Amino acid sequence: MSRKWLQRWFGDKRMETVLGMVEDHLKLTQSAVQELYNMVCAADAVKKKVVLYKNISHMEMRADKLRRDMVVELTKREIFPNEREDLMELVRAVDWVADWSREAGRILVILPFERAPEEMKEAVHNMCKANNSCVSTLARCIWALSKDPSKAIELADEVEMFEEDIDELYDVARKHLATLKFEGFNTGSLILLNMFLDALETVADWCENTADIVRAIAVRVH
Repeated sequence: MSRKWLQRWFGDKRMETVLGMVEDHLKLTQSAVQELYNMVCAADAVKKKVVLYKNISHMEMRADKLRRDMVVELTKREIFPNEREDLMELVRAVDWVADWSREAGRILVILPFERAPEEMKEAVHNMCKANNSCVSTLARCIWALSKDPSKAIELADEVEMFEEDIDELYDVARKHLATLKFEGFNTGSLILLNMFLDALETVADWCENTADIVRAIAVRVH
């Protein structure tokens, strides 16, 4: 596989429709992660939290539809099967970022997060903020493939560093979960809170998984 592979993706006018879908899919994913952050910031306002979750859900469903449309569109394009599979694998991985953002929002909307200790609120806030930075860097990483594979590899490394930072924040949040008193939380709520933390960490994991795919592609065409 050579650099012609990238030229067929990013330089062929016949691929403009597909690449437009990829761009829209990335934007929806970034917006879903941003809206999750907004949801955490508005957790004390229950009605606003519900509205923000509906936004995330809508974005994730639109992203899913785009992914399905891309699969159909790719079958119409005269590209090598391995190239088609690379692009589909890349988009599927990004789609998991949106999926897990929606899952985190689904839990948060029923979680009495407004009653959580301030230390836990801060830890979750920091995780969501870092996830925002992680997915933004991932988007830059993907688009760097078209012009500078070396830059794509560099940005993939940055995504990995963000994921490691989020792992550390996740450890802080779990320590709070184990040691702090959660007034107004029953056992079910505490289980949901743990699931919510897992979902936030999984958003970062899928950013890293996607960056690994970009890195593999970039190394092959470098």
